[in-house]
Amino acid sequence: MAYVTRNAAGATVRIPECRGLFQYGDGMDRDPRYAADCENACTAQGVLRPVAACRLLAPRTPAPIQTLARLYRRWYAPDGQHEVLVAAAGGQLYWMLPGDGHWKRLDMPYGWDQTRYLSDVWSWAAYEINVENRDAPVDVLLMSNAQDGMICIRGDTMAVSAIATPKKFGVIARYAERIWGGGIPDDPDMLVYSAPYDPYDWSANEEIPEDGAGDVLQPSWDGDSFTALTPFGSQLIAMKKTRVWRVLGTDPGTYVFKEQYGGGTACAQTVAVDTSRILMLGREGVLCYDGESVVPFQPECARRVFDRINPDALHEAAACLWKGTYYCALALDGSPTNNAVLMFNTRENTWLVRTDTAVESFLPTEDALYFTSAQTPGRIWLWQEDCMTGGQAQPMRWQSGWYSLEAPQLIKRDFRVYLCVDCPREASIRLTLETESRAKSKTVSFRPGARQRCVPFALRGRRFRLTLESAGETPWQLLGGLQIDMDTEEDA
Repeated sequence: MAYVTRNAAGATVRIPECRGLFQYGDGMDRDPRYAADCENACTAQGVLRPVAACRLLAPRTPAPIQTLARLYRRWYAPDGQHEVLVAAAGGQLYWMLPGDGHWKRLDMPYGWDQTRYLSDVWSWAAYEINVENRDAPVDVLLMSNAQDGMICIRGDTMAVSAIATPKKFGVIARYAERIWGGGIPDDPDMLVYSAPYDPYDWSANEEIPEDGAGDVLQPSWDGDSFTALTPFGSQLIAMKKTRVWRVLGTDPGTYVFKEQYGGGTACAQTVAVDTSRILMLGREGVLCYDGESVVPFQPECARRVFDRINPDALHEAAACLWKGTYYCALALDGSPTNNAVLMFNTRENTWLVRTDTAVESFLPTEDALYFTSAQTPGRIWLWQEDCMTGGQAQPMRWQSGWYSLEAPQLIKRDFRVYLCVDCPREASIRLTLETESRAKSKTVSFRPGARQRCVPFALRGRRFRLTLESAGETPWQLLGGLQIDMDTEEDA
């Protein structure tokens, strides 16, 4: 086994870096860089440390936020006020500049019959419109749900207007300069598209069809409905719970619809594009669409986490991709709401899970990741991850797999754990070394200065594993990984 050396008198296990979860098989004598189990750990660049506490932002809406959206105003906005957050709560829409002190309610569309919207769950897409007497297009936020239909929020005036569409869409997306809509309750197999460059124009053009709007049917004859529309490079991916279609072409004369292999996703809110693939949550783990088929994605890495998912709360799952990491909020251990976040770092190919925060929905932006939580209705949070760059450290646990050194006939004894901890002020770490017969724990305090420490454990056994835990708020990180030395003897 790599990272293990043995001689006549003893053995050494080196863990030069930490690489996240690997939960395949029985976990015996696996690569020691990977954890058999961990919570609230961060391993960016292979350095183990606790995650940082997320930050609760001050503004509150009068009711729980069900949708959080973003509008970026390229023009017609004062300097420093280009980004706008939009929240749906209690049948109303609110907007706020990031860092502002309060939400402002958006007026209902002119001529709207009701004083509140019927649903707070909206699908949204950023677009632009041409306005008379304006030198540049006006950035807009299009929002739609299957009960209220589609509305448009103008970035220059923050005025809201209704858009007359042939159907009321539960999901929308922008593709090839058209707005596409699906998730239609009375037409589950239908996709509708607008005229190009005009989200207000949903009429067909008899003379020049490519300049008009239209619709297509992709029946599956099982009542399944389109639940997600995702632009993916030069194509549009239309997903149902059990099927996936790929839409190619830029106008009705060139559209090609092709059903893909492997099925769809039951969790539409977990779909996220990662360069040349799409990640999403399935019933038994994360799925990947690679442009041809939908297949399970690295199921061996977080297998025990997937086994803990509450199948009755899959509809609560939500995910996004932000700065190279896929964040997926899950309901574990029978919880009716999300109580953990599974994190897959696409750049380092590592899986981790944090249980210190409950996420209801994500909103990734260029500079920040926002989220809502059922535990704090009407508030939004700012995601924080690395305790060494800001924020209080959260309680953390990292547990290795079991190691027999591929020599179960050897008795391992008198263990010495070497580690070096970097911390801005005194921090305490609890180390537990366990054999098949017993376990011992020691709490070690570290002071600033990053000095190497040796922690001895007078234990005997044929196999062993190590657990690191911390409960304090002081940030800390391992430098140079870990090393476990031990004496060995043949079984008498």
